[in-house]
Amino acid sequence: MRNALIKSACVLFLLAVIPTRSVQASDSSLDLKSIPISDWLNGGEQKEIPWDFRVSNPYLRVDQRIEVSYVAILKAKDLNRTGKDHELFFVSRISSPDGEWLEEPYITRSSFEQELQPNAQAQFVMRVCLQPGDYLLWLVLYDRQTGKHNVARRRVRVSELRGDPLPDLYRHMPLVEFPRSEESDQGLGFVQGHLYLPIRNKHPLRVEVISTLNPPEQWTGRRRVLRTQNDVTVGAVAALSQMELDQGTLSIAGVDLTRQAVLFDQSGVQEVDWPSFAEALKKAQAPEVSAKALQESKNNGAFFREFLSRRIVGQSSTEDPMRIVIVVTSFQLFERGSDLTPLQIEGDCRCRVYHLRFRLNMNDVFDEIEKIIRPLHPKTFNLITAQDMRKAIAEIVSDLGKF
Repeated sequence: MRNALIKSACVLFLLAVIPTRSVQASDSSLDLKSIPISDWLNGGEQKEIPWDFRVSNPYLRVDQRIEVSYVAILKAKDLNRTGKDHELFFVSRISSPDGEWLEEPYITRSSFEQELQPNAQAQFVMRVCLQPGDYLLWLVLYDRQTGKHNVARRRVRVSELRGDPLPDLYRHMPLVEFPRSEESDQGLGFVQGHLYLPIRNKHPLRVEVISTLNPPEQWTGRRRVLRTQNDVTVGAVAALSQMELDQGTLSIAGVDLTRQAVLFDQSGVQEVDWPSFAEALKKAQAPEVSAKALQESKNNGAFFREFLSRRIVGQSSTEDPMRIVIVVTSFQLFERGSDLTPLQIEGDCRCRVYHLRFRLNMNDVFDEIEKIIRPLHPKTFNLITAQDMRKAIAEIVSDLGKF
């Protein structure tokens, strides 16, 4: 199931076992004019450095990009044969089948400064986002210390989605995009291209995307679930933030239920402040929790209820834009004995509520957030795959276009 969900970093640079110094964003320390890279590419496949190179099948991420990952695996014993110092550069390129380059080279770098344990290996995972079509993926590995290089070329086909509910989604996006990720946050990387999600609403709307940031209490300490939580949270917010209203505003809030705090709050979103969002996500998922937060853990559900109440129930004037609230959560269980009193509404809140609820694990079958928001009569989407997310977005966009 997890492979069907988002891996939110489009380019991830991962080294297994071997300690290295690495740069994940496109690295400018290699001047491509200093090496005969054109000759290498024109010369076909080459393997001067023993490696295992593999390309995965394309898959849809929750942020609705189509991703292809590829991995180069080098054994330590092979690197040790040519010395203890290595400065490795991976140069990625995408071309059309007839050889037209579709994007600038993307370079990642890693260095080794000591002899490696003979039984270890380094695994370098890179990713690229593509629109449906046929491509050639090129990867050049260059070791500046030894002068050796490898060249690999693989054909990649990205098929159209069957019965696509959003067939124009990629209208304004480049065919190829290597995302830019920060070295300090290997799990977070974002592409610059924008999804095409126009909403032809006739009356002003105030859309609020509200996402929980911390993992569900029942999965605290489960690293794999935590990674999936990161993926779906970032992916859902990234996709929903690109809805384009004809009239109205969009805001995003990130809520930490464990610490009972709003860690991210951005109004009038044109572009999401991703560095701040990433920092909020990191704080929400930090293992350190204060004694006060632990003592008040039975109030976590009440905190969420009161937060929604302030955002929704306070909307009463018929002259104000109608409020649209999109709640993004996982299946959530609170501590036994928690206050799960449903949110109280008097009169017409002039709001429409959507609940996007992700199932992170096969054992995710119970959710108590739904008890809290039930009086709002939300339209709930139970999401397992990225395709489920696509259908939900299509339905929400269609609904909002009727206002």
